[in-house]
Amino acid sequence: MSDFWTGKPSAAENLRLLTREGKWLAWEDQEADPDNPSSKRIAGAKGRVNEVLTQAVHATNVLTLLGSGASFCVKNADLRRAPSMGDLWQAARENVCKEDLIDDSRFESIVLDVIGTLPPEKDGERQPGDIENLLSLCKMKLELMEVKAKEVEKTDPDGPIRKLKIFIEKAEGAILEKVNFVDQATDLPAHRGLIQKFAKRAVDKPRVKVFTTNYDLCVEEAASRLSVVLVDGFSHSAEQRFNRDHFQHDVVRRQPSGTKADYIDGVFHLYKLHGSIDWRRRGDGVVIRSRASDPALKPVLIYPRSTKYQEAFEIPYLDMFAAFQAALREPDTALLIAGFGFADDHISAPIWSALESNLSLRLILVDPSFIPAVKLDAYPAPDHLLDVGLPTRKYQNRMARLVAEGDPRVTLLNGRFEDLVDAIPAITGESDRQRLQMRLDQIRDAAV
Repeated sequence: MSDFWTGKPSAAENLRLLTREGKWLAWEDQEADPDNPSSKRIAGAKGRVNEVLTQAVHATNVLTLLGSGASFCVKNADLRRAPSMGDLWQAARENVCKEDLIDDSRFESIVLDVIGTLPPEKDGERQPGDIENLLSLCKMKLELMEVKAKEVEKTDPDGPIRKLKIFIEKAEGAILEKVNFVDQATDLPAHRGLIQKFAKRAVDKPRVKVFTTNYDLCVEEAASRLSVVLVDGFSHSAEQRFNRDHFQHDVVRRQPSGTKADYIDGVFHLYKLHGSIDWRRRGDGVVIRSRASDPALKPVLIYPRSTKYQEAFEIPYLDMFAAFQAALREPDTALLIAGFGFADDHISAPIWSALESNLSLRLILVDPSFIPAVKLDAYPAPDHLLDVGLPTRKYQNRMARLVAEGDPRVTLLNGRFEDLVDAIPAITGESDRQRLQMRLDQIRDAAV
């Protein structure tokens, strides 16, 4: 089913700004009606948003937080795409039942057992349910069963404990496979654009920090194509191992004939808060970068379930979250958020806490769900100022109320990740090396 955003190209003009009056202001100016002497010209959001983003890109510390919605713009020729929560439910169902040629009874029996009801049907098809709720309840039930069970019951291959474990393993395996949608042919214009724009920041400023809850490799692939270096906590040895100390490293250029070292352009810090599809934990607990299917190597992911908060205190997630909280409290910090719905309290709470205490923190949040798409589809055109109320989710609502109270640190935009990237101003005053890299990029793009 299509709506306002379906097939719409990325453009800054798609953005709307939440005003202090609680209305959403269109991008372009609205000219006065020549047939109505009382009408006046209304300035659009363009000037205000451009000023806010210009200040953000030149802030001492720049952070970005990308959630699952930031990957929805990614395109593949074979139609692989970033999965929604509904897609993950369907994938789990298919993987659990792929050996059953008749129906999905194996999956549905577990759903009925742990949740009590099945998702409703629509047009004769079972709708997807809440995969996070399902996996959360499965984990809880498994823990309760193991506490009460005798040792022989825990190892019984046909017992309920083993069956539930297999169900969870297959569901998580389906999720891992579903988020593996990025390769060398994947179109990543928004991620590439974000990196290109921030790669031109002066090297005497702290490196841009990219935080993401996504398991996919969108950021890594885009950076690789742009020859950008990502410091992500892994060593540069043959077997890349995670060590928090690597975030203290940087990359310099040293001439063979001298001792002076210069910081190179375009180095980013990447923190994957919920793990990555190419992280594996060895039997000795060491986390390495690998995509091998060796059963001895366990995927390092925080799967969608209610225990995210507890799992976030394990290595390497603990190091990622510690860095996130520390970065939020640095003076003169700009935080750009896209694709994150503030459903994860272990991430949302530190952001709100930083807003409460860091007077120099500037937050820019973009989300396409602030305004119902049907309002934007209005004919002949939606109002220049839309009054649809404030966001209802707890943290988003609090931020909207800060805007209403006149807090200049908070900017809420209705739009997508790719629209925000389009609106970010280009940094001028590039070095000779940066200008050369831009020319080479243009030649490569033209040759594709």
